[in-house]
Amino acid sequence: MAKKSESKFGLMDIPLSCSVFLEPALQRYSRNIAPLSNDTKRIVHEWNRVLIDVLKTSKYSVHLGDVGRKILSSATKDATFATKCVEFARSVLLHSLHYAIRFTESVHFVSGKIAGASDVRFVDLGCGFSPLAAAILSGHNLPDVYCIDMPEIIDVYTQVSERVCGRAPRSISWADACAMASSKKLDTIVAMGVLPYIDLNEQITRLKFINTNFRNFLVEIKYNNNAATAGENVFNLDQLQRLRMSAENAQTLETTLIRNSLRYAYKFMYAMPKYTNVAPMAQLDRASDYGSEG
Repeated sequence: MAKKSESKFGLMDIPLSCSVFLEPALQRYSRNIAPLSNDTKRIVHEWNRVLIDVLKTSKYSVHLGDVGRKILSSATKDATFATKCVEFARSVLLHSLHYAIRFTESVHFVSGKIAGASDVRFVDLGCGFSPLAAAILSGHNLPDVYCIDMPEIIDVYTQVSERVCGRAPRSISWADACAMASSKKLDTIVAMGVLPYIDLNEQITRLKFINTNFRNFLVEIKYNNNAATAGENVFNLDQLQRLRMSAENAQTLETTLIRNSLRYAYKFMYAMPKYTNVAPMAQLDRASDYGSEG
């Protein structure tokens, strides 16, 4: 019997899935995640409608693989497609919960920092198609919010944000962000779901820089202390401890990791007790009262 061929992923497939399945996940798990304002919910709803419309144009087909084309086609034909997937497709059910927690925790984190200071300068590292930066820009009327991702992703992101919010976050590179943070023109960064795609040594370099130069950060990494089952670009406890020892004036990163991992895991397992064997991602933030909530 011939083996079933594996689906081919395009550049935009994963960002598309993260965005399309976000809204029904926010609805399904509303009792288990941080609450969102009605304006943010409206932006998420409009965002996906416009995103699908933009990606239907032929210029982006080269960046869509088997999965992306299937999602785009199905979502175009059936307005309930994403909801049905979140309700009944087990793989989507699990992943969409991560999307919902990532998004609401990020909104909660950045909004809390803005509430405590009027001059927050925020960048979303690896924004993908998440409406996070656009929602922060619109909801808090900041003069500038920044995004970092590949040019093809930013091209789509800018179009969608301008149509939904009337303006778009400014696109910068990681090198730009480093220069701006060093000169105090950036002070808050969120990096959710991006670092695990980066070489581990580069992750360590970036984490050290973020710890030294950003006043506020919420960063997601992959953590597995079992070397036999850990994949690429995954931290273990020894690596995290060595990172703390090598980072000048570092907070207790492994303690912060554990604290925020418990927060994340609690939300995940409370929402989906059947699948408690699925290990969530871990989150790091600068030691603050944010991490002790919940």
